[in-house]
Amino acid sequence: MIEKMKFVSISGPKNDLDRMVNQYLSHYEIQLENYCKTVRIEALTMVDMARKEILPAVEEYVSDLATAAAAKRAVSAELSCGYEKKLLHRLTSLVDTMDGRVDALEEKLVQLDTLRSATEEAAFICGEIIPAMGELRAVADESETQTAAGYWLFPTYGDLLFGVK
Repeated sequence: MIEKMKFVSISGPKNDLDRMVNQYLSHYEIQLENYCKTVRIEALTMVDMARKEILPAVEEYVSDLATAAAAKRAVSAELSCGYEKKLLHRLTSLVDTMDGRVDALEEKLVQLDTLRSATEEAAFICGEIIPAMGELRAVADESETQTAAGYWLFPTYGDLLFGVK
């Protein structure tokens, strides 16, 4: 059944309407500023965690894995070290990708600092920063699945899901 739409008419003194509109716009601006500050902090934290914790942890595992492969080869040149080689290639590729994505996110954060309004910042965050954070997160998650637990500094998803006591 189709009903006729009824329109609401707002009436009152112009000053009251202007005050209400300004109040709503002010709240909108505050929400945008809070959103921008929150995402900026999250992105900076992500860059910091990747540079100071995740990349060094994966690199330490890569180094120990390479040392183990070299030790095997020293014992016998006939040992293939296939597992170590494959994992070393995979982890090295992930480290390089992660490093590039951290650089890209840092560049976008520098661009974000050049914007003048909260509206411009929010649009840039939505279109550029959030996707860059997602790309970095994806490679960090993949690195977590390939890195031995003893090297990983953060609780795993399994720890978080099943470790609550």
